[in-house]
Amino acid sequence: MIIPSGPATAASFTDDTSADTRNTKKRHVSIHAKVRRETPLEWYYNLLSLCKQEKGELKSNKVLIAYRNMPPERRVKLWDTLKAVQVNITDALPYQEETNKQLKQALKREDAVDYIRHRASANDPAAKKMLELLNNSTAERILLDAPSRMLAFHSYYARNRGGYGLARAIHIDGFGPPPPDHRIPLSRFKSSHQSIVRTVTEWTSKSASVFSDAMDSISYAGVYESHPLLDPVFRALRKSHAFDRGNKKLVDLTDDERTEVARSMRYHEFWLKEYPFSPLQEDVDSRKSFYIQASDIAGGIAKQLYENGGIFTVTQNFEYVIFNGRRISQNEAYETTKKWQELGYYN
Repeated sequence: MIIPSGPATAASFTDDTSADTRNTKKRHVSIHAKVRRETPLEWYYNLLSLCKQEKGELKSNKVLIAYRNMPPERRVKLWDTLKAVQVNITDALPYQEETNKQLKQALKREDAVDYIRHRASANDPAAKKMLELLNNSTAERILLDAPSRMLAFHSYYARNRGGYGLARAIHIDGFGPPPPDHRIPLSRFKSSHQSIVRTVTEWTSKSASVFSDAMDSISYAGVYESHPLLDPVFRALRKSHAFDRGNKKLVDLTDDERTEVARSMRYHEFWLKEYPFSPLQEDVDSRKSFYIQASDIAGGIAKQLYENGGIFTVTQNFEYVIFNGRRISQNEAYETTKKWQELGYYN
């Protein structure tokens, strides 16, 4: 059966997976793989050739078996093109640990988190309220590093109106207004069937596929034009992106965020109506898009790498990795891993 490419207007295709909590200290980790339309797919066809006997939809768990059994030299060759896939990871661990640290200090006991959870499980109203506040605090910390918020902040300082961009960046008084406080309301992520920390973790990872190209388009060389179509950041934001079937609400939230970021760039409402964003495709069936299928497989491989070796191992294999809202290098991933070990997050 020949699988089509998917939506013709989409610049990229993203699918998600979640790390096994048994391997991630029982916190929420969301992993998305983004395959750009121009990304070479030799790795994908190579893996398909090893799974010819598989029937039905080819998912990452089936391909991982073939990947693990590949001869070492063939696996190395696979990474010549697989490394070009973008991987977005949000790990709630540092945000969760910071919240837990404050709770321990407030209650003056090391087992404060377990104590509150135990009391909440016993239907203690005060403990249930405290647990809700703890989860909200963790979610708010994650949103402070959301890709859209990072984009709004950095694009503001890159815009050199009248030649005072550098002065504004170093906070010289009298050179224009302060940056807008781009807040993402926590209420938008409330759900009756899922933890707010899980929802926010998934959204920040998923939305990175939309905002990463715009982040890469920011220039601090004084590039700015008043017309939005001459602004590389605005042009990048206007692109269409496709997502596998899943949480339509999170894709809609991402769409709303594109408009909010554009407003923070001081574009008049006229421009936003005159040059609307290309729609996000939020319900693409992987059986009808080989790009989505490829992103699912790449996400499965990234998940295995993260569970076994953490963020450093992922950056050793993939060239473009966004971690907790920011693109991260191998050196930065190594330093992050070392810091987390020193802080006692894991052994």
